[in-house]
Amino acid sequence: MGSQSSGGGGASQWARPVLLAVACIVIGFVIGWFARGDGGGVVLPTVADAVQTTATVPTTGTTSTVPGIDTTGTTGTTGTTGTTGTTDTTGATVAGAPARDQINLVVLNGTATSGLAAKTQAQAESIGYSNVGIGDAPATQATTIAYYRTGEDAAAKQVAADLGAQTEEALTAGSGVESAAVTVQPDVDVVLVLGG
Repeated sequence: MGSQSSGGGGASQWARPVLLAVACIVIGFVIGWFARGDGGGVVLPTVADAVQTTATVPTTGTTSTVPGIDTTGTTGTTGTTGTTGTTDTTGATVAGAPARDQINLVVLNGTATSGLAAKTQAQAESIGYSNVGIGDAPATQATTIAYYRTGEDAAAKQVAADLGAQTEEALTAGSGVESAAVTVQPDVDVVLVLGG
């Protein structure tokens, strides 16, 4: 009789270690946040600044695989630096946007900075865009704009969020921007014209 095991302790055998691990992780994040000393602010670079800066990018939408523990919406930060000083971590996916590798993107350099379109192309490819062409804009412009073809406004919002465009605008048929873009990629969905 003394050697019989109780059958009711199965759930509590794994619950304590899991709760202890979750508590340690949360405490670690809190200590790390205070130790940073900057109040936990998040700084995202513009495309022009991304060439020489490091960004701290929030990660969202993580969920627990342990039943009964919900961590949906938990945020943390990841600071990464690539060879050009850009991050290889993206923000959230824009609702209704196609997958990044399904967006036909053309990056046009609308600045006096040589090679900026190629650097932005490398940044876009590092975060999942696979159909990225580059070229020069027909004119320089002050701000970075994501132009989109009809029906591709969600894709333009995704590109703007990922690559730092200040606005999204419809692509005008026959415009200089459209002509420059279709020369690079005839089936373009979004044209990112870098400004600065």
